[in-house]
Amino acid sequence: MFKVDPRKLVGPAMALVLFGFAVKLLITEAGKVTREEFVGGITSIEPAYLVIASILIALNYGLLTCYDLLALRYVCRVLPLRRVVLVSFLGYSLGNNLGTLIAAAPIRYRFYHRWGLTHTQIVALMSVLALTFWSGVCVLGGVALTLAPIELPAKYALPFGTRTLGIILLSVTAFYGLVCLFWHKPWPIGKLHLRPPSVGLASVQASVAAVDLLISATALYLVMPGGADVPFSMVLAAYLVAIVVSLISQVPGGLGVLELILWTLLKDTVGQPVLASVLIFRILYYILPLFVGMIVLVAHEIYSGAVEAQTDARIEQNRPPESLRNDNPDPPFIDAS
Repeated sequence: MFKVDPRKLVGPAMALVLFGFAVKLLITEAGKVTREEFVGGITSIEPAYLVIASILIALNYGLLTCYDLLALRYVCRVLPLRRVVLVSFLGYSLGNNLGTLIAAAPIRYRFYHRWGLTHTQIVALMSVLALTFWSGVCVLGGVALTLAPIELPAKYALPFGTRTLGIILLSVTAFYGLVCLFWHKPWPIGKLHLRPPSVGLASVQASVAAVDLLISATALYLVMPGGADVPFSMVLAAYLVAIVVSLISQVPGGLGVLELILWTLLKDTVGQPVLASVLIFRILYYILPLFVGMIVLVAHEIYSGAVEAQTDARIEQNRPPESLRNDNPDPPFIDAS
């Protein structure tokens, strides 16, 4: 009788659950985009800018693979590039919309564990992913907020100005660099013992994350309303603050955070069209990759299940009949008397 290994149902079940979350998110987002806002936002943008923004976002998702490559280097593991690209795209396309805990972490754990990484290595890898991102935020955010401070909405107001926040971020960057330079002992975090990365690896981490954030902020800037006099530094600072707030609050995709911050900053100069621009950016950066990621995840799980089923059938077919099997490793007793 054919038996199904319950472990093989984990992948399809996870894909279905994530697909349900994705559909719910798509319905919620669709309800916020009116036809007039969408058409008005699209027509107010130069077609060339819209194309360039789309290309930048595609390049950005390709660049995100470097996060996983750097983390794998830290845990001294090498995987085929096609596998790293797959898990990186799925992790970020779904994680950006559904959150790290719901989508990104389970996806990475499932795939990396299947490919031979231990539990400890996976936890260390995810820690390095987070460290890479925050190092980029501290570098780019520190420079942007120090040179071009912004005024936050009352809902997200800080006890100090954003320029002070920028100086704090730069100080954290300097402290992290000193730790990587002089501290070589592992840090005991629970059962983990994480050693600070080398200065070279830390520099690459910060550079990759800073370029990642810079590209996505540039795409947002390009879909701002045509003819609006909006400084890029303001859009960059608002985008970085919104990303940080959304991660701290675990709001999926930062829904409402970026809109409120940009509306507060640009309502006097741009007005209502800024909300349409943010919605267009969300469609390009969040919704379309989410749609593609769900198709890729479901297709991969179906394909993997079919391959495993064929492998099991081949093994079962080549297995000797029950009567010819010798399940007893000991040689038979022969009475020679």
